[in-house]
Amino acid sequence: MMSSRSWAGPKTTAYPSREAGPPSKTATACRLVFVVGYTGAFLLHLSPPWLPASGQGAFTMWAYAVLLMLAVGGWGGELAEQGRLLTAGPLRAVAWLALGAVGAVALESVGVLASDWLAGVLPGVGAELANDANVGRAIVAFPPWAVLGVLVFAGPVVEEMFFRQFLLTAIADRTRAWVGITVSGVLFGMLHMHSWTLSEWVGIIPHACFGVAAGILFVRTRGNVLFPAALHVLNNLSGIAPSL
Repeated sequence: MMSSRSWAGPKTTAYPSREAGPPSKTATACRLVFVVGYTGAFLLHLSPPWLPASGQGAFTMWAYAVLLMLAVGGWGGELAEQGRLLTAGPLRAVAWLALGAVGAVALESVGVLASDWLAGVLPGVGAELANDANVGRAIVAFPPWAVLGVLVFAGPVVEEMFFRQFLLTAIADRTRAWVGITVSGVLFGMLHMHSWTLSEWVGIIPHACFGVAAGILFVRTRGNVLFPAALHVLNNLSGIAPSL
């Protein structure tokens, strides 16, 4: 895992180097199952063949819960160290989170403007994302505690562990930080697609912009995934809480 003993933004634009020391066999196994499980369940939209359509929502909720446990098992040591760094400088942590929130709002606003403009000039574009409709159905179908626990907390943390902790880090290790930020951000946006229609492509632009903002925050805090995770939780809370 790429991180540093200091999380107060790198002095240069170079991506921070990873800490020495390989993960344990148990952690490695948890990471592997986490990556394969997340890819299958959420990127490829695979589910057990015997699962009825009516059970897809419950499967998604349970998948997030299980993947959260696997993420903790795979990166528990890193997460504990990152948490210690936050508590050692709480005011600085709040400042970084606030800065990240401002950046995310700015980039998302640009994404919304671009999406709305394209919806106005392209034919057949502008329908609600299927992902957003599914979230609305989940809010109605499940009790508030489950919605808050999974869609507001577990889901965002799991997504940041995959897209920033795993994917961005893996890409940046082999290329450049900006490549990792861009690719992980675009793929995060594509996570919210359920078809290849033009309307879905246009609709995910704000989500991709948020993913880029989360990636920038991750890099600028020297690979501390707790920052984009907290930002993502707050983002989902602001969007979901009013509907509960």
